Amino acid sequence: MLKKALVAGVVVVVALLVVSYAVPKRFAAFCHWVKERRDAAEDSLPPEQEIALLKAKLANLEKEDERHYHKVAVQTVEVQKLEKRVEEMRARLDRDAGLIRARKASLVGEDKLVTYEGNRYDRARFTEELRQLAARFQVEDQELKSLEEQLRLRKSNLELNKRKLAELKLVRQQMKTELERLETALAAARQSEAAEKNTIDDASYRQLRKDLDGVKDKLEVMKQKQILRGEVEGPVRAAEERKQRDEAIDRYLNEDPRFNDAASSNNANKQ
Repeated sequence: MLKKALVAGVVVVVALLVVSYAVPKRFAAFCHWVKERRDAAEDSLPPEQEIALLKAKLANLEKEDERHYHKVAVQTVEVQKLEKRVEEMRARLDRDAGLIRARKASLVGEDKLVTYEGNRYDRARFTEELRQLAARFQVEDQELKSLEEQLRLRKSNLELNKRKLAELKLVRQQMKTELERLETALAAARQSEAAEKNTIDDASYRQLRKDLDGVKDKLEVMKQKQILRGEVEGPVRAAEERKQRDEAIDRYLNEDPRFNDAASSNNANKQ
């Protein structure tokens, strides 16, 4: 089963390579289409899911801390071991340097026998041993310098990684705080949307109120026009109305027998 899947994967890869070589424009267009579909899918994600994905990625980064701490711990142990080795080698070379210095000092003179630490040695053999000791010291001294340089580089790298650990922790904390702010802002936006959806739409009432106010304004205009006409035509009409009222009262006084005798009533009628 695994073999069939591997063969199928190889066939797909080879087919894509052939298409890219034979019709590069179509292959490029296909790649662009795939990228657009992927971007569209990512853009279609609601903010809640995007924030959840970011929080998951941040949690995965935090889980990687264990691997980073292990790496730095291993580096620390290696540096300690190398530091101990360098110290031991430096101490041994210091002892060897003192030994070589003392042996060389005992060669002063021309006697065939050399006196060293109360013992007598053949000069030629003693000199040969001194040369071997110096040659070994030279090699080990070069090795010590190489180890010291190696120790310096490892210490520098260790300090750099320790700083990175602290910086990564700080960056993660900042990202976590920023995600919490985004969550709070999103929750506020969702609450605002929910409030708008749950609010009764009173737009028709507002329009009716506007129409009513328009009718009131028209009536007020008509009223003001009438008032203006009354201010201009009022005195003439008032005089005519007063004259008509006086004439009506006069007729009533002259015609009603209760207010007149027969002769005066006839005279009033003749008049």
